[in-house]
Amino acid sequence: MKAKDIKKGTVINSRYEVLYPIGKGGTSHVYLVADKHIGRTLALKVMDRKAIGTLRFARSEIEALRCVRYPLFPAIHDAFGDESNIYIVSEYVRGTSLRDISFTTDLSRDEALLILQQICMALKYLHDMKRPMLYLDLKPDNIIMDDEGRPHLIDFGIAGWLASRHLPVGTPGYSPPEQYEPDAELDERADVFAMGMTYYSIRCKAPPDPDPAKALSNIRHSRILGSSEKSFLARCCAPERERRYTTPEALKQIRRIRSIPDKLRKRTEIAAIALGLLIFSGYVAAALTGRFRQDRAAAQLVEKAAVCMEDGQYTSEGIGIIKACINSRTLSKECEQEFIFEVAVNSMLFEKDYKTAALYFSKLEPDEYPEAADYLELCKLQTGFDHDPERALEVTGKLFSDIIKRSPSKMKYENLIFIAGCYENYDPDPSEGLRKSISVLRLALDEIGTIEEDDAVERAADLVNTKNRLSELIAVKEKRMRIRQKKEKMIGDSNEIKKEYR
Repeated sequence: MKAKDIKKGTVINSRYEVLYPIGKGGTSHVYLVADKHIGRTLALKVMDRKAIGTLRFARSEIEALRCVRYPLFPAIHDAFGDESNIYIVSEYVRGTSLRDISFTTDLSRDEALLILQQICMALKYLHDMKRPMLYLDLKPDNIIMDDEGRPHLIDFGIAGWLASRHLPVGTPGYSPPEQYEPDAELDERADVFAMGMTYYSIRCKAPPDPDPAKALSNIRHSRILGSSEKSFLARCCAPERERRYTTPEALKQIRRIRSIPDKLRKRTEIAAIALGLLIFSGYVAAALTGRFRQDRAAAQLVEKAAVCMEDGQYTSEGIGIIKACINSRTLSKECEQEFIFEVAVNSMLFEKDYKTAALYFSKLEPDEYPEAADYLELCKLQTGFDHDPERALEVTGKLFSDIIKRSPSKMKYENLIFIAGCYENYDPDPSEGLRKSISVLRLALDEIGTIEEDDAVERAADLVNTKNRLSELIAVKEKRMRIRQKKEKMIGDSNEIKKEYR
């Protein structure tokens, strides 16, 4: 049966019932299917086995999806073939292509930069893998925006490994000139070029010119792009590879551009703030004198609790001290909120005491923790008849998308540590959940590493402590992953031996 001729209701491989078509490419068609075994809707990509390059592209996509564990990439569920086609079953991302959104909606500079930052972080994940991977076909058509505003990169058909020789294929205008050279040896800057052209396309509502020189000229003379955007894109989309940003450099620059309005606004507020401090300085001095002993007592408690950590997590003794700190009423409001969050997370992920976790999550200030309602929903989803791991993973993904967008801060990284724990606890595939958990922690650690003295966040002592904690947690989880992989290998070997003796 040809890929384009598959009808609604057809059951493929005795498992996947076709619901309706959701997309197509040159030699492939994608269908929404219902998995009759587990009752989930998935995406089924059907590729014509006889088409030129199908086997290589299918192998590339299967290998890429098998290795990638990141919230913004679809997870692979199955792959098989028959005489006519090759089939790839993957997670279904419900949403609209970025191309359709950009051509029907006027994306503001801030909206487009936020999308770009998330895409760049996803590319950085690929480029930083143990065996670095290149996406090689980044364009608005291959990006699906879900209902929460998260960009998902789909279609790994021509993805490949760094330093490998690649086929001269790509999408004109988006792919860099070196990608069309026979047996091209590409690096991460090929994806950076495509990322820049993708940004140009969604901001200016026009595809980039296939001629790199003309495309660069269009960027420089655009009436829509601002000066900082033009400067950034000129480096990303330079025809000469050596002039482009690397992925970490591009990510750092995106964050810097996004922070410019905040920095300017802060400068205009300095005069008003200074005046206010002068007027109220007498009152402030009196208040500080009155709270001196109280603040010193709080500092001693905080220091004592910080010592009670093991493998990046508070011990039961540390949690006891934190609860005593909260009840003592000696903490600043900010510190008290952080400690309430720590107790809630510990109760939820380690003690599995969802009632206590919900109690503490409900004490969080909505202005400081706008995601508190999601925390409470996660608690509810883990109890009684409301137990729903799939919905818990969906809420976790939403939290990740919301929090990763924020400016660097201690609170942001504490939230990401919590999210990493959720992935590990709630994913039905323990190995998958652990991989996602490690990826989230590595993203947080990498972001801290990119912070410079001139950025909006200073290198405060508590951020250094957070960095150390992230390193400890990653080490613990990677050790856990090695143990799990060893066990899985032993089980696999045992099963093979049993088969031989049957």
